[in-house]
Amino acid sequence: MFQAQTFDSKSIAVLPFKNISNNSDNDYFTDGITDEIINALTKVKGLKVTARSSSFAFKNKNIDVRHIGNELKVATALEGSVRFHGNKVRITIQLIKTDDGYNLWSQNFDRDLNDIFQLQDEISLLIAEQIRENFGHLDIADHLSTLGTSNVEAYKLYLKGRFYQLNWNLPDYLKAIECYKQSLTVDPNFTDALYAISRSYGILTSWGHFDKQKGQALAKDYLEKGYKVNHNSYWYYFSKSSFHFWNKWEYQKGIDILKKAFDINPNFAVGYEGLAEIYMAASDLKKAKLCIDKALEINPLSANHHFTKG
Repeated sequence: MFQAQTFDSKSIAVLPFKNISNNSDNDYFTDGITDEIINALTKVKGLKVTARSSSFAFKNKNIDVRHIGNELKVATALEGSVRFHGNKVRITIQLIKTDDGYNLWSQNFDRDLNDIFQLQDEISLLIAEQIRENFGHLDIADHLSTLGTSNVEAYKLYLKGRFYQLNWNLPDYLKAIECYKQSLTVDPNFTDALYAISRSYGILTSWGHFDKQKGQALAKDYLEKGYKVNHNSYWYYFSKSSFHFWNKWEYQKGIDILKKAFDINPNFAVGYEGLAEIYMAASDLKKAKLCIDKALEINPLSANHHFTKG
């Protein structure tokens, strides 16, 4: 018999939304909607939010939500679906208790595709409010979503780039850079794309794919462009720290810069893994283990985090 466990009531996993459109090309856009809701909810103080890679471990799998709750150690799960039709989008969501599968709340949203950014913010706020209503006080800001663009086409191209980048191989990394560049031709001030392309050049340079001087110059150029638009972003600090560590081998500078990211997003699991990597390189294994354990607390099913801990 299934044995459900009890976890912090103010905890949630946003499971990958299902693309129920006929066009499979919308898969990465659907994943992007899930991503942004996860990112937005991490900004709610007092709410534990499972990171992306752990939530996405259950993509396209028909698994009992109670089992998912036990695996991710969360009290609630958000399920959803997205249907695209021309310039229209319908998002259906339901908030579920993971101890008994009880549906706490559900709602449909029908909007123009151009309103997707406001809709993601609205959904995130409603989810946080439902958790607060059912489980107790949370500090919720007026707005949670902080995407660096209001252009849907730029956003789509960025998501396509991110899809390729997360495959972690050279051919797809090069495809990701091209997608990010295309995104920036639509919106040159899209900071998420600027920081992503900076990290991409930095990482490929550290792999030896680009000439060191050329690769570092490109990584630094895109980083500085992003800084001029918006440097109050945890991605800025993560990208800058990555540059100083992976390209300059400046351990302490990388640590000091990356720590500033957690003032903006204390649930930044990838940041904690990055900090663990720098501490390992600096031979401070005690601090490295503390950081990777924190990353795994947020993102328990991440293969990268377990590899780093090993």
